Amino acid sequence: MVKKTATACVLAAGLLIGPLGASGRAAGAADEAGAAHRAGVDAAPRAAHTFGVVVSQSGVNVRSKPTTYSKVVKTLAPRQRIGLVCQKRGKWVDGNPVWYRVHGVNGWVAARYVHNLQPVRSC
Repeated sequence: MVKKTATACVLAAGLLIGPLGASGRAAGAADEAGAAHRAGVDAAPRAAHTFGVVVSQSGVNVRSKPTTYSKVVKTLAPRQRIGLVCQKRGKWVDGNPVWYRVHGVNGWVAARYVHNLQPVRSC
């Protein structure tokens, strides 16, 4: 009985999605986008990073490595908007082990002091 139900769900999902697929784009549209890219024209350029805002009242240090013991390479002002390239685990800061790689600076900032405005990919 379970196999029949699972099969019915898969079939129903296939009927609901239809020939356009899950993305809603026809296969030809994907080919057109690929052709445009090969011709040197980007259909929809993507940002290389997401953004965040410094939430610390006194600003925050950007460090050379994701640890509080590494060298300070820059200081960011309160409410400053910054580009976040990626995230990884590092030294815990106030219960948060996440650190963000800062765009345009060779350094890391503790996520405890930055609010990310979009999801940040892993490094």
